[in-house]
Amino acid sequence: QEDWVNTFNQYKNSPEFKIINKSMKLDDFKYIFWWEWFHRFFARCLGIVFIIPMIIFAIQKKISKRLFYNLLLLFLFGFFQALVGWWMVKSGLEDNPYVSSYRLAFHLTNAVIILSILFWLTLTSFSSPGLSFFPKLNLEYILCILIFLLILTIISGAFMAGSHAGQSFNTYPLMNGALIPEDYYLYEYGLKNFFENTVAINFNHRWLATFTFLLIISLIIYLYTIPKYKSFIFEISLILFFSCLQFLLGILTLLTNVQIILASLHQINSMLLLATLMLFYYRIKKK
Repeated sequence: QEDWVNTFNQYKNSPEFKIINKSMKLDDFKYIFWWEWFHRFFARCLGIVFIIPMIIFAIQKKISKRLFYNLLLLFLFGFFQALVGWWMVKSGLEDNPYVSSYRLAFHLTNAVIILSILFWLTLTSFSSPGLSFFPKLNLEYILCILIFLLILTIISGAFMAGSHAGQSFNTYPLMNGALIPEDYYLYEYGLKNFFENTVAINFNHRWLATFTFLLIISLIIYLYTIPKYKSFIFEISLILFFSCLQFLLGILTLLTNVQIILASLHQINSMLLLATLMLFYYRIKKK
């Protein structure tokens, strides 16, 4: 109990407590403490679970040079992720009670890169080691564009979270009764308008997401009509399911003023959608 009280007293010196959580009690503090602790602890466990088998398999020469270098690259990204995480948290400990949106977006982008490399290595390690990711066919180029747009949408979602832009304009598709809201561009922000103006952040995320969704659905409808893609019906159906679910969760997150459970499901589902697009891309390349 004494340790909890001491730690809570340290937290009371932070801008988050002084500006936002003045009325917070010890039990409320324990709730946010455990979320933060678990995130850091789990991340460190991932690092240990990754590096120890990698060293053992490398010593035993059970992994190829190509895979070893890929894993080494992953380890560097993971180490960099830890540094970026510390850098991000640090931004909310001085004057601002919130972490920097830029650093949050950087942290999430790095996580998406790690996930993508891991998933691709997992797929190719089973039966196609060394399969190049770079596209060659028209459909492969289209899928790469969709993957890029989805990642761009995910990154724009980090700015939504970091700036709390989702808690404004809780309507869809209109924002304050208009398709293009007032104050979309504020001259005082300059080029930073698209990253710091909450109106622009909200507008850009929702319409980038809508555009990406419509492109995915158009491709899926087209593929359903082509007989030679019937062997990929499982992957195509998965993409259809996760893309529709993602669009629905996005709208519900907006309409409910960003309920934490819906926002979390929205983020998780974005990763599942990314994984299914990559799975389909892998299957196309392999065949």
